[in-house]
Amino acid sequence: MKNISIKFFTIIALLLLLANGSYIFYNFFQDSKNTTATLLEENIQVNLLNLKHFLDKNLKTNNINQLTAYLDNIVHSNTLISDIHIINDEKKLLYATDRDETLFHKGIECTPLTDIIHTDIFNEECYSFSVKLYNGLTPYYYTTDVYLNKEYLDSLMKDKILKYTTLFVLSFVFFMFLLWAIINMLVVKPLELLRQFAYYSTKVPQQFFIQELESIRYSLDLTFKRLKDEQRELFNISTKDPLSGLYNRLSLMEKINWLISKGKRSNAQFALLFLDLDNFKNINDSRGHEFGDEVLQHVAKVLLSSVRDNDIVSRIGGDEFVIVLPDLQDNEAILEVIHRIQELLNKPIVIDNYKYNVTCSIGITIYPKDGQDVTALLKNADIAMYKSKDLGKNNFHFFTEKLNDEIQEKIHLQRLMSSALEEGHFHLYYQPKVDIKSNKIVGCEALIRLIDPIHGLIPPDKFIYLAEENNFIIPLGEWIIEEATRQLKSWENTPLQDLRLAINISGVQFKDKQLIPTLQDAIGKIDKNKLEIELTESVLMTDFDDKLDIIKKFKDLGLRLSLDDFGTGYSSLSYLKKIPFDTLKIDKSFIDDLQNKKDQSFVNMIVTIADELELDVVAEGVENKEQLEYLKRMKCEQYQGYYCSKPLPAKEFEALFLDHTCH
Repeated sequence: MKNISIKFFTIIALLLLLANGSYIFYNFFQDSKNTTATLLEENIQVNLLNLKHFLDKNLKTNNINQLTAYLDNIVHSNTLISDIHIINDEKKLLYATDRDETLFHKGIECTPLTDIIHTDIFNEECYSFSVKLYNGLTPYYYTTDVYLNKEYLDSLMKDKILKYTTLFVLSFVFFMFLLWAIINMLVVKPLELLRQFAYYSTKVPQQFFIQELESIRYSLDLTFKRLKDEQRELFNISTKDPLSGLYNRLSLMEKINWLISKGKRSNAQFALLFLDLDNFKNINDSRGHEFGDEVLQHVAKVLLSSVRDNDIVSRIGGDEFVIVLPDLQDNEAILEVIHRIQELLNKPIVIDNYKYNVTCSIGITIYPKDGQDVTALLKNADIAMYKSKDLGKNNFHFFTEKLNDEIQEKIHLQRLMSSALEEGHFHLYYQPKVDIKSNKIVGCEALIRLIDPIHGLIPPDKFIYLAEENNFIIPLGEWIIEEATRQLKSWENTPLQDLRLAINISGVQFKDKQLIPTLQDAIGKIDKNKLEIELTESVLMTDFDDKLDIIKKFKDLGLRLSLDDFGTGYSSLSYLKKIPFDTLKIDKSFIDDLQNKKDQSFVNMIVTIADELELDVVAEGVENKEQLEYLKRMKCEQYQGYYCSKPLPAKEFEALFLDHTCH
């Protein structure tokens, strides 16, 4: 539809109004002329015909007096005619009139018309006809002008004037009404639609006829579309993760809360899967964050392709994803989704010519069994996910109450450890090392213990791995070094002054740049030959070259080295070749099965190796006399175990040493 401007519309309206008035006045003028002509025809037609005949007769004979009298008679006897003028080709005038005669001088040659036109005499319209006469062969031309009585005509035209005035007024009113209807349709209603559109911005009005209004409508439409796009973008920003395009944490919480509300009404179940990529930190560290981002985007696509349209997929941060499966019927549906995810993720992806395999660990909770609110469901799924990581990568685990108890215990231990150093809840216990020949205590191993004010003694296998996970082992290790050397210092000039004390170093402590300075400061106060560092084979199995440099620094400090759990690793002999150990400790697993000939052979071999390498050898975990007697026959030098004593607090260990009560 073609649009017109308000200016053009106004001009058209004015032109139509003018045309209407002009049309009425034109018709009035034509009607007046027709009426006048009719009157002339009806009233003076005979007079005019006779006049023409009379003129023809008397002009030839120049009978002017009779002609003048005749003209006067016509004028005075007919109220419609006010004047009759006769003009010859020489511009001479002969006239008859019923006007005030003082205005004119009668006569055939009284008024020359050389400089004026005959219609200008009264400045009125007239009705003319010409007469052509011949004098022999010479033609003569006469023009006769008949002027009508205007006052008489006006009186006759009053009805017509009233009629056309009424017609003009009515047509004007009708035109204005029509104009208002058009304005209402083309301007007022569109303005109201624009107001509603601007206020509610729901339905877009159809195209307007008026150009300016259409421009406003079009601009508003574009503005609202842009605003909607911006709102949609803002909504996506607020509800979607910008990297993956998945729902973010806030949106996930809202959707889970909605499912919980629905579940309370209809007893519907849903499953929540908490996914964490395995070893993703290594990807970022080795390949960079851009590569890691592409991996996350790939994982997002895999997750979306593995679920139904009504399932919810979210990235809640880092490499953590959550999938919610509504309308859960049984666990088989969960397993199907997990298997699809694992199958698709296990396919290698190629990014920048680098092939990479992605795996993830998954924890699963089910509403309402595993949580009544979104916080509990996410927390318990997170617990189950970490349990699946403990089982090895690319695993999944359903949440259980037993698992929750384990996690609660873990959380309690973490909180306890965070303040245990300051509050004095950590203690060193000492387990004797006994010379087999003399049955005398010649040394001891310092073992860390945690005393819970509520639950009492907590063994190291319950909290050491936690300390290593969160790097708390580093400040704890520093405390152990300081406490062990303090204890050695306190034994100087006492019967225990010749005891050698062993402490364990965790693999995590090798990452501590302050380890060597801490040891250096600590042994400056004691006889360094009295402190022994115990290393397990498991510590040496990773980053061996880096750790070897630090181990050599131990020796440079003058410290003794002991290889704990010897024989349990796959490269024990290579460690003996590369590291200058002073002591070998036979692992408890060999001592437990000494009745087995194979284990006897292993123990005998270890003792022989130690003897050949001139190393001290200590058997761990000796619990009975039979084990001790066999070790004595094997010529093992020392033993450590419950057969002598369990680990004891410092005061009890000192009393044991002084009492010489070791069997």
